Amino acid sequence: MMRLSGMATGMDIDQIVKDLMRAERMPLDKIVKTQSKLEWKMEDYREINLKLRTFSDSIFDTLMRSSVMKKEK
Repeated sequence: MMRLSGMATGMDIDQIVKDLMRAERMPLDKIVKTQSKLEWKMEDYREINLKLRTFSDSIFDTLMRSSVMKKEK
């Protein structure tokens, strides 16, 4: 089978198909981009939560121990 890429009609069929495929992919590309941004935000929130937890543990495990609080001056 011989393929004519628009030569008979004067139209660039390959380019038309590429343009249509790009248009069809646009919603998917937008979803993938949004998903990536959400994953980055989740990673940032996890990192912040870990740092807050470490800070909290540090404060309550060292400074707020009953042995430290009971010391007299």
